[in-house]
Amino acid sequence: MKPFLKFDIQLHRNGFFLDAKSEIENGITGVFGPSGHGKTTILNAISGLLKPDSGFIEINGRVVFHAKNRINSPVQKRNVGYVFQDVRLFPHLSVNQNLKYGLKKNDSENVDFDEVVDILNIRQLLYKKPSECSGGEKQRIAIGRALLSGARILMMDEPFSAVDINLRNNIIPFLHLINSRFKIPMLIVSHDLPDLLSLTNNLMLLKNGNVKVSGKFQDLILDESNVELMKGAGLYNVFNLFVFATLPDKNMMLLRSDLHDFQVQALCHPSIEEMDNGRQTKVLIRPEDVSIALNPVTQISLRNQIEGIIEKIFSKDGFWFCLVDAGEKILVEITEASGKNMKLEPGKTVYCLFKSAALKIF
Repeated sequence: MKPFLKFDIQLHRNGFFLDAKSEIENGITGVFGPSGHGKTTILNAISGLLKPDSGFIEINGRVVFHAKNRINSPVQKRNVGYVFQDVRLFPHLSVNQNLKYGLKKNDSENVDFDEVVDILNIRQLLYKKPSECSGGEKQRIAIGRALLSGARILMMDEPFSAVDINLRNNIIPFLHLINSRFKIPMLIVSHDLPDLLSLTNNLMLLKNGNVKVSGKFQDLILDESNVELMKGAGLYNVFNLFVFATLPDKNMMLLRSDLHDFQVQALCHPSIEEMDNGRQTKVLIRPEDVSIALNPVTQISLRNQIEGIIEKIFSKDGFWFCLVDAGEKILVEITEASGKNMKLEPGKTVYCLFKSAALKIF
């Protein structure tokens, strides 16, 4: 698949050096890294708010910046929708006017105004001022304005930093809907890894102004240096599963992979009426919430006991990280003492044990 976004840029600012290169395909890509490592700088360069010292930027096959060829398209010609961390709606305009401000700036064929309003569920807000809207509503309005401006790529800088967990869970489905309906690539910047993993498996990891690596999360955790970079942000295992049975009388739901024999039991989702059989969903669990046994365990409350083979072990700060291949890759964190006591090693068959309540369902 041809990349939608390509860049190889270098930039010096106030003692900070960005030297970043990557290729991004259609879909949603999470941009992750510690604060101050260049995430927002990359977005500002792509949008045209910052001019790199050297290199190039190409969006949808069109070169918008090339230092040697002296190409530097202005912001309004790049067709980039940028939703800032502080949203930046016009406070004196109504929601309707904020949205249609984007229409005025659009030189290309507009997406349908009513469709955007309905998908983002903001019709009831049209004649309010931004000050009368919640944080999540403001985010959706800003996204709508970006779409109506003719954006060919949508970039969001820390979209969840100013909203609580309930609002985050409200925004995430809208981002999936937009990507699915309009086929618009998204770059989502966050220093909160679980937020990104609830959106996408595609990550671009930044460290010290460099793109360390890009790829599928399940592939990135094969490298212990990537795990070390992500661990401080709340590392999770991520499984893409679908619902194949619901057991309301037991408050349980059964999920499995459509690629191999991997299934889990989880507590019923709060909006169980929306979790019909066959519904695809994303399931997250922390490595420290998974235990390892050498044999199946009877007479125990843990409902999930999944057989797998240890693929790799690496240690960090007195802990072992065991990568278990159970069809899905499961990263398990245990103490080094426990690992040695159990004589764990690559190639050994083990059972991954975890509570249904430990699973996060998106």
